[in-house]
Amino acid sequence: MRGIKNAWEDDKGRIGIIELDEKVFGSTFHPVVWKDEKRNYHVINNLWYTTYHGAREFFRAPTNCYAVEGRMKKIVVEREERYATVDCYL
Repeated sequence: MRGIKNAWEDDKGRIGIIELDEKVFGSTFHPVVWKDEKRNYHVINNLWYTTYHGAREFFRAPTNCYAVEGRMKKIVVEREERYATVDCYL
C-alpha cells in the first residue's frame, strides 16, 4: 500500500489507523495492528472505511477482539518508506 497520508496509534502502540490516498474516494482509512517499531503493519481483515470515525467505530464493536488502550494519537508520517505491509490476514 502506498500513499500513506496520516497514521494514528493507541497509547500502547499496538493498534492504529492509517489513512491512504485512493483514486475513487480520495482517502481510505484502514484499522491496523502495528507489528514492530519500524511501523510494519497488518491491515485487519482487509477492512477499509471512507472516514476516520468509521475505522474508529470498528474498534468499539463489542464483538471485536482488538481493544484500543487509551486514546488514539496522531503520529508523524515522515517517510513513506518506513511503512511496509505484510501480506497476510490476522
